[in-house]
This record gives sequence, C-alpha cells and structure tokens, in this order.
Amino acid sequence: MTTNDGRTIPHEVLEHFRFAALKLRKKGVAASDIATSFGVLPQTIYNWTSKAKRRGVSSLRATKTDGAPPAITEEKFKTLIATLRKSATKAGYATDLWSGPRVRHFLKHQLGVIYHPKYMSRFLRRLGLVMRFPERRALEQDPKEVRQWKRKRLPEILAAARKRRALVFYADESLISLIPNIGRTWTFPDIKPIARVSGRRGQHVGVTGAVNSGGRTCFEMTRDGERFTAEVFLRFVRKLRAEYPKRGMTLIVDGASVHKAKLVKEYVAKNKWLRLELLPAYSPEWNPSEKPWGYVKGKARNGSQSRNVEELRKETKKSLRRLSGNPKLIKSFFTPPT
Repeated sequence: MTTNDGRTIPHEVLEHFRFAALKLRKKGVAASDIATSFGVLPQTIYNWTSKAKRRGVSSLRATKTDGAPPAITEEKFKTLIATLRKSATKAGYATDLWSGPRVRHFLKHQLGVIYHPKYMSRFLRRLGLVMRFPERRALEQDPKEVRQWKRKRLPEILAAARKRRALVFYADESLISLIPNIGRTWTFPDIKPIARVSGRRGQHVGVTGAVNSGGRTCFEMTRDGERFTAEVFLRFVRKLRAEYPKRGMTLIVDGASVHKAKLVKEYVAKNKWLRLELLPAYSPEWNPSEKPWGYVKGKARNGSQSRNVEELRKETKKSLRRLSGNPKLIKSFFTPPT
C-alpha cells in the first residue's frame, strides 16, 4: 500500500487517525505498523506523537480550512465510526459481518454519501479498519448469562478463591487426532507444497488439561481405548491435587455431562479443598484451557508425520511438556474476550 504524509486524507478522517495512533503508541504498537495500517509514513506517526507531547492532545484536532466541503461531514463520520464499531446486525443487516459493499450501502442509504465501489477498500483502510477472521460464537449462547458471568459471578469466584488462598484453574478435555492440521509454508511460486501425513481417520488420543493465570499447568492423557468419563475426570482431579497438595483449588469447567455427574458431585462434597464452578453454556471463549489445544494441534503438530496412535501419543506428550515449560505462553491464554 502506497504511503504518504497524510495530506491527501480528508481532515475528519485524519483527526481520527491522529487520536487512534496516539492510543496505539501508548499501548506499545510500533509506529511502522500503525503507519502501514493507516496508509501514511512512519515519520507522520512520530510527528503526531511529538506534537501531542509538545502542544497537548487537543493540538491533534482537525482545523477548518477553506475549500470544497468534504464528501462526508464530521457528524456523519462520527456516526459511521460508531456504527462500524458494532456488529452489522445492529444496523439492520442480516449478519454480524461488515463488508465493503455493506458499508457502501450504509453510507448511501443512511448517510446520503456515495462512494465508488473500487475506492471502498482504500476508504476503509483509511478509517483504520483491517481485515480479520471473526471469532465464532454460538447462536445458542445466552448473552444475559454471559454478562452475568463477566460482571458478577466470575469476580465473586476469584474473590472467594483469594480469601481461601486457593489456586484457580480452568480445565477442559480434547481429542488430538492422528490426522494433523496443515498450516501455511514458505515456498517458491512454481512449487506446489505437499505435506505427507497420515490418512487414518478415527484414531486419536484424549487429553484433559488445566491452566492457571500464573502459568501453572497440569495435563493427563487418556489410556488406550479410554473415553472421557466421570472416573477419568476425577483421576485428573486427583493428579492436579497431587501436584499442588497444600493449596485449595477452584476448578472452572464447562457444562459437559462428565463434570456434572453424580460421582463428581459426591467427590466435591467430600473434599472441601475443591470447588467446582461451571461456565455459561456455549461459551468456550471464556475458558482459557481451550487455547492449549490450538497450540498443540495447530503449531506443535503442524504437518505431523505420526503414523499410528503410539507415535501420536509420544508426540503429544512432547508437545504438552514444551507447553508446560512455557509459563509466559500459558499466561497469554488469559486475555479476556470482548
């Protein structure tokens, strides 16, 4: 993307860029990355931040100049930015996603501003928007229940754990398939990359894992032919207890049947060191213990050439050991969802 010093960008858009750039710089984002996103030179970003330091943040506001009125007024620009910060369904569209044609339709029919289709992508980039893959959320999820969890229930659980000096772990189960994920690879344009992997379907190993915001972990693999049951879950709980025998624990899990089984409830009732809490239904984004599976399946086993379950088991163990030895990575799993 061609970069410039910002003089070709409309004043009202440029003002938004200045304030956005200032916030991003305070968060530690590199000036070069911000410049690439906004379509300006890195020096322009440095000039803006320097000006804010010397003259104050208000100096970044756009100044009125003589000439033809802009295609989109300041008031309409603010309306557009506020609208694009929400899902498209809030503006009356059928799905949550914003596309170039959809933004153009909104501009034309809601704000009375017409942009040529071929300029839409450049216009959106100048607004500071980027193309990203959306995170999936279940239609069955109850937003009210999630808000209750976020604002009240989770803070109560964490406060009670601090009072008990208990460790808080999130736990989850996953199947690691013999057929691995295949990611991208660097290659020359005239070469068709090929990854030779197992084609044996239905072969996998099961793993139960727990992670803690302090970087602590615990993983256990199922035995040959074993399924996830209440007994298997409790065996994992006992292993977790053996690794941290002197601490109380709060274990946060999803609403899978094995977590709510009678055998599990009886165990929790008899062991006062343990508290079991259930996440809102259909809300995996609130369970950091889902993220290790993405690491194991997507990064550690990218293009794996394991030929059978025995090799898969050994490879998975190595991946889990590497993950357990990386507390910094474990802590990164605890970025709260929006």
